[in-house]
Amino acid sequence: MSIRWFAAAADLRVIPHRWHLGPVYDRLTAPEHPEPGDSARALRELRAERDNLAAVIHAAEHHGYDDLVWQLCEAMWSLHLRLGFHAQWIETHLRGVEAARRGAEEFGDRRAVGRMLVQLAFAYMGVGDADRAEEALEAAIVADAECGHLRGRATALEALGLLRLKLWRHDEARLGFEEAQRVLGGIREGDDGRRDVPRATALLEHHIGRALTQEGAFPAALAKLNDALVRFRTLPGGADTYNEGRVYMSLGETHLRAGDPELALVCLDKAVETMTAEGADLQLADALEQRAEGHRLAGHPAEAAEDLRAAAARYEKQEDAVGAERVRERLAALAG
Repeated sequence: MSIRWFAAAADLRVIPHRWHLGPVYDRLTAPEHPEPGDSARALRELRAERDNLAAVIHAAEHHGYDDLVWQLCEAMWSLHLRLGFHAQWIETHLRGVEAARRGAEEFGDRRAVGRMLVQLAFAYMGVGDADRAEEALEAAIVADAECGHLRGRATALEALGLLRLKLWRHDEARLGFEEAQRVLGGIREGDDGRRDVPRATALLEHHIGRALTQEGAFPAALAKLNDALVRFRTLPGGADTYNEGRVYMSLGETHLRAGDPELALVCLDKAVETMTAEGADLQLADALEQRAEGHRLAGHPAEAAEDLRAAAARYEKQEDAVGAERVRERLAALAG
């Protein structure tokens, strides 16, 4: 088995619903009825090989195999999205961007440029570098527009909206998500990316719900989030359990902001359960941190401290220094 085949097959087991560009994915089929815990096992397999994957990217770049560089980066998406390791993520994906650009100048897949820029932008978001993330996403939007790749452009607009959410620019974020919806509406039957439209729509409904939460429009936000939850459960290719967990996190946040910590805890318990089963340690840390806030507001200081300690341990395990420091500060404040 080649390293490219291994990485893509494992990535597909972790996130079977995502759209792909690497041709090896066309020869792979996601398990129709995966065994319980298979996604988490695949993620552990990718984690065990992450340094080898990075080494192959370096070697492929050195020997001029640009297609292999960006295709391995694409296959490392689930590894980095769910586990972090941001320094390695940035280092490999800077190479992936340049490899995709060199290929686009010749006979390579021009769509790969936008794909690599979006993945790199998420790494920058993870370390709090909003300026570089925004620069990468704006370049991705241009690259996808130039090659007429509507699905890629919708993804780049979605990611830019997520960056704006992180910066509390919720009005701009919501407008960006709505623009991404309009781009998706231009993908017709038989077009590239058509099969992914139902999942992409569910993702955007989720993000719009999050933006409405930031705006304080809680009833409208809850309506959007519950709609997204139903959409993820009823996707044509099977339920997207991971993103159901993400929606539960957003529902928890909305209930917290609306002043109902007990209902928030019900949702956050589901989020913690889901992320634990998925092996998504970075998102599990986020969910634990959110649940700690629910416990604090509900008057459960011991449970809040326990969740914060568990979150700190997971941030440290995934080499997320920003998250670990933030949680340690919250623990100190709780103790004080």
